[in-house]
Amino acid sequence: MNALRIVGLVVAVVGVAAAVCPHWFGPLTGGPAPAADLFEAVERRVRGGMVLGVGLVLVAVTALRPWSVSVPSAIFYFITGALAARVLGIVLDGTSAKQWLWVSVEAVVLALIAAWLWRASAPGA
Repeated sequence: MNALRIVGLVVAVVGVAAAVCPHWFGPLTGGPAPAADLFEAVERRVRGGMVLGVGLVLVAVTALRPWSVSVPSAIFYFITGALAARVLGIVLDGTSAKQWLWVSVEAVVLALIAAWLWRASAPGA
């Protein structure tokens, strides 16, 4: 395992911890004060999920070329981290219509990227 993957694992673990306990990571997730509303409480978890996504990118994307695979893969893993933290926030903090809108937008983007990657990895592509 190379150093970049080890750094990615450490960053991913920090991202999971920040998504689960955002009050421990005040400067990263938006301050130690309690969230003003439900939407902000979930968004604090999403910031930790974005750190998780960066860690996933560092672990999963091992080569930058071809760009048609590495860039969509990086975006896919970044959004996956944010989406996982958003769903965790909805489960733990409560639901909001605006959060479900973001879940649907992120899920559609992930589906489009997955279709792109599936097409790019097809034999003869």
